[in-house]
Amino acid sequence: MTALATTTATMGASKMESTMMSTSGAACAVSWAPDDIDYAAIMQLMTAKHTCELVDRHVAAIRKVCKTCCNGFLLKHLEPLVELLKLVVRRLSEGQHVFALAICEITRVASQPFVSCKASDMITYGHFLPSFVKVLVSVLNYALPIPDEVLAAAMASEDPDDVQAIEERKSMNERIRIEIAHTLACWSRFGLEQDTTEVQPHQPLIEAVADSGTPNLRILRQSQVLDALSSSFRAEDSPEAVIITLGAIRDMSLYRPLARQITNSGLISNLVHVIRVNLLGSDVLLVAAEVLWNVLEL
Repeated sequence: MTALATTTATMGASKMESTMMSTSGAACAVSWAPDDIDYAAIMQLMTAKHTCELVDRHVAAIRKVCKTCCNGFLLKHLEPLVELLKLVVRRLSEGQHVFALAICEITRVASQPFVSCKASDMITYGHFLPSFVKVLVSVLNYALPIPDEVLAAAMASEDPDDVQAIEERKSMNERIRIEIAHTLACWSRFGLEQDTTEVQPHQPLIEAVADSGTPNLRILRQSQVLDALSSSFRAEDSPEAVIITLGAIRDMSLYRPLARQITNSGLISNLVHVIRVNLLGSDVLLVAAEVLWNVLEL
């Protein structure tokens, strides 16, 4: 599983530390974590009067960033990255569905550890992580399953282009939801192992997580992701997205404050419904029942 950051002072994997420069201020010297991405130029490209309608170029620029940072975004780039993501989400909400692919790629990279160039990067830039998570999960509001009546109307159309467009949109919306579910599952799972969680002598691991959580779970609590996740989960029709989302919610439910958010968001009724329609037994049933047990126990 992956983490939100990769330094000894943060929530990442120590295996990344050898790829970092010292705290001298020098740029990262690894090809997969470049220090020279010009986010301001991309924002200018997307908003300037003469280039704001060149949507294909916008998407290409974002995908190039994701390719360059395929093993993780830099922590020091979090602030401009959040602003870029806000703009991309806004464009998607306005009906520019061509940005769906870019959002999928941003989400995929975001499931990798964020990379520090200095030991102090988490202290300096880590406060942007809840905002990043909140903006990323807000995409779910614009990637919900397409209503049956809209699909029926498109299928009844005599224009094959309309049929193809609605099918592509349906597929991309589902892909967005799956990618976000996977990223949340990665963030939620990281740090739940015995050797990465601070446990008091003779204290069970599950009790330590319930009381203090993990750095990732605390960030997820601050980002208030469960409201958007609950709304999306209520309408979810993709079996793959359902099972991945349930896995993320299960791990979140181990931390008492997130368990309370699960209850307050209305997810309990959705979990009961999942159990009711899967009474004959399945992985979905087992995970949903485990979430309910965790919430009731905590």
